[in-house]
Formats: sequence, structure tokens, C-alpha cells
Amino acid sequence: MKAIFLICLPALSLLAQSPAPHYNVIDLGALPGGNSSFGNYLNDNRQIGGNAGLADSTQQAIVWDGPFRINVGTPGLNSGIFGINSSGQNVISSEINKKDPNNENFCAWGTPLACGVFVSQRGVATQLPTLGGVNATNGNINAKGEVAGVAENATRDTTCPPGVSVAGTGPQLYDFEPVVWGPAAGAIRALKPLPGDTVGMALWINDNSQAVGATGTCATTVLPPLALGSHAVLWDAD
Repeated sequence: MKAIFLICLPALSLLAQSPAPHYNVIDLGALPGGNSSFGNYLNDNRQIGGNAGLADSTQQAIVWDGPFRINVGTPGLNSGIFGINSSGQNVISSEINKKDPNNENFCAWGTPLACGVFVSQRGVATQLPTLGGVNATNGNINAKGEVAGVAENATRDTTCPPGVSVAGTGPQLYDFEPVVWGPAAGAIRALKPLPGDTVGMALWINDNSQAVGATGTCATTVLPPLALGSHAVLWDAD
């Protein structure tokens, strides 16, 4: 059987006459003394959150706001902004000045420090709680100030694979759960995994308080920055 192709010549002619698109490419720049930067999130006010390298190669949470480059600053060596809402609240994944006794490298920065989540606004950074474990990391933040993320609990899990994961985290020893922080200060809500799953992560939350992420087992789930799980999950507001 022969294939038949129909070509609309007038449509091709109109396509050829369409003006070429034009773009403005803006170099956001880095922090003084550094030579690298990464934009992770953009809000509706054109504020950009990300991380930028310093001269010593550590990474710092940064906000680009028009012509301004603001080093948000956090307690640990390395940090980055992974969500910023239209009210200017930044959600930050950062090492803290506390060693992780299990060396799980939860933040994937490659140091022995524990990993924490902070919400920063107007220069004030507030650390968010875990579920009894040492570490936490985050997804984005919605307009209400609710933050999606991951928090460790105190349950030792023998099914966790040995060694470092493909994302650079680990070796993981404890279970971690998907959570939503806020909107009240210090509030944390654990999200249930699917039946049969034991760990999970919430990576995104919308303004209706619906969160999405993944659940699985410690053997089949990889923490951010790669973020892999056995089952994609939507958690409704309730």
C-alpha cells in the first residue's frame, strides 16, 4: 500500500511569511566572587529564586529581583531556593550547622551536615520541623505559604539500599514521608503513602492545597534532586 501525503501549499506560504520570533536573553549574573548560578523558580512578579556559587565553591540561596541580586543567606554551607510565591516568601533547602550522625547526605551537597527546610521573608528565615528525624527537604511553596516536601521520621528501615543513590544522596537509613508545612507557623502535616508503600515525597503544591509527588519503598524511591518513586500520587486538600 502506498502512503499518501497531502501538502497544503497556502499554509506553507503563510508559514514562510510569518515573522521570526524575537527573544530577550538576560544574564542574571552571580554573586560577587562567584562564577556560577542557577535559577530554580520564577513567580508572577518576575522574582527568581535559585542558588549561586561563591569563590570557595559553596552555594548560597539567592533571589534575583529586577537589577538586584540578593544573597538570602542560611545557616549552613550550601543552600538553594526551590520555590518563591508572589508574596515574596522563599522556601529554601539548606544544610544546617549540625552534623548528620548518619551521614545520609540528604541535601545532596556532599557534606556531613544535616539538611533542613526554611521559609524566608523580608530577611527572616524560619526552619520548618521534621517528623522526628534529622533531615528534611522541600518542593515548592503556594500562595498561602504552604510548602510541599519531605521529612524524615525516626523509623530505621532495613530495606534501604546500601551506598549512594544515583542522585548523590545516601546511604539512606531512615524512612521519609511526604509532608505539607503551613500555612500556620510550625505546622506540619504528613501525607499518607499508597497502600503497601512506606516512604514518599511531595514535590509540588497548588493554591488549592493539592499536592503531587510519589510514594514507594526505601529500596525503590530516590530523593531529590533526581526524585524517583514507584507510584505518582495526588493528595487532595483533605
